[in-house]
Amino acid sequence: SDNISIISIISNNINEKGNLRRHHCNGRIKVAFVTSESYSREAELKAMPSSAISTSRAQEWCRWDPNQTTSAYLQDLISRAHDDDDAEKEILALFPEGGRIGFGTAGLRAAMEIGPLRMNDLVVVQTAQGIARYCQSTAAAASDDKKLRVVIGFDHRANTDLQLSSLSFAILSALVFEQAGMECILLDGLVPTPLVPFATLQLKAIVGIMVTASHNPKEDAGYKVYWGDGCQIRPPLDSGIAAAILDNLTPWTDYKSILAERRQAFGGDDNPSLGLSDPAMTA
Repeated sequence: SDNISIISIISNNINEKGNLRRHHCNGRIKVAFVTSESYSREAELKAMPSSAISTSRAQEWCRWDPNQTTSAYLQDLISRAHDDDDAEKEILALFPEGGRIGFGTAGLRAAMEIGPLRMNDLVVVQTAQGIARYCQSTAAAASDDKKLRVVIGFDHRANTDLQLSSLSFAILSALVFEQAGMECILLDGLVPTPLVPFATLQLKAIVGIMVTASHNPKEDAGYKVYWGDGCQIRPPLDSGIAAAILDNLTPWTDYKSILAERRQAFGGDDNPSLGLSDPAMTA
């Protein structure tokens, strides 16, 4: 009967795009499948034991992760998990069944670590892809055919052991918006948070992003999102973006290769933004 109930919940919660909405059933069942194409994948995972589910998700994460350091660390964990209880436990902790960092009016905020619950390069790519698609759908609904513009700023936070930082998150975000065909203004160097909403309003951008965790501990990073009016996002913008993120988890391109190419072309201490920032526009 439980299986019939779950099937009923799923069939009754498919939206017009063929996606499954989130749903709670007496606090027990949560359906959060993202797209119709992912249903068979999720059904396959449901038949696995928890450790196998976490390992499968870790393997997928490792394939998608554009960060060489974190993907290598995770690959080592995966290779040891069959014979090493500590490695298996770490994978289970990093990739709990159904677990993912939530997006809301405050954007994202978490420690800079590996996996879907934390702030890292892949989470940022997925988030930026969702924001880009939401902006495009909003503009299309308003019959606005102008090229969309986004403003991005970042602070100094970094986890040097894992090569994660506000700068790397800003660079990847800029690459995502370029992939989406949007004009991206990456502010040059470290900037105070208020400069992003100010620039968003002044430059008539549809959205602004400040990579900062504000008053959180130094181990954390964050992703603040401002709408075109210069205000931090509020309902229903937050839920719309959250849904778009879940619809765009698969990377659109090989961001790892693009990063490698830009490092070769623009790398060096004198160009930390890899040629993506605009000092003149920032000034």
